[in-house]
Amino acid sequence: MSTNNKRNFFRLTFTVPLGADVKIFGMGDLDPETKLYKAALVDLSAGGARIFTQAPLPDKPGLLTELRFMCLGHEYRPYGPIVRSILPEPGHYEYCIQFSLDDTDTSALTRMLNQLAIKLRRTPNVPGCSFLTPEETAEFEHF
Repeated sequence: MSTNNKRNFFRLTFTVPLGADVKIFGMGDLDPETKLYKAALVDLSAGGARIFTQAPLPDKPGLLTELRFMCLGHEYRPYGPIVRSILPEPGHYEYCIQFSLDDTDTSALTRMLNQLAIKLRRTPNVPGCSFLTPEETAEFEHF
């Protein structure tokens, strides 16, 4: 049997996105306020994430980011470069981030994702997570 999935980590796709902040590093010419963007986290693995933003991120190759979100009562801050930008139509900003984590952080993120996947099978409303409200989700115009 052949499989086309070449991912190294289990990926959890959210029906209701997690609210997140994206912090930009290495852009000394930007004001501190413009280095933080609101994002909708639509899928997540220990190796990376796919997000939507309300505004375009700076167009620089290998832009280093930190993704901040709450899940199961803990704040997570994985970091890594943006490896793909997808702009399917004007006003829609989709990005993929590849995390650069050590083994300890990768294991912690993997454990959390497994626990979250189990909880999401039981109920769509998992406490301690930064899931977006329908109104907040509508601000991203992707759903």
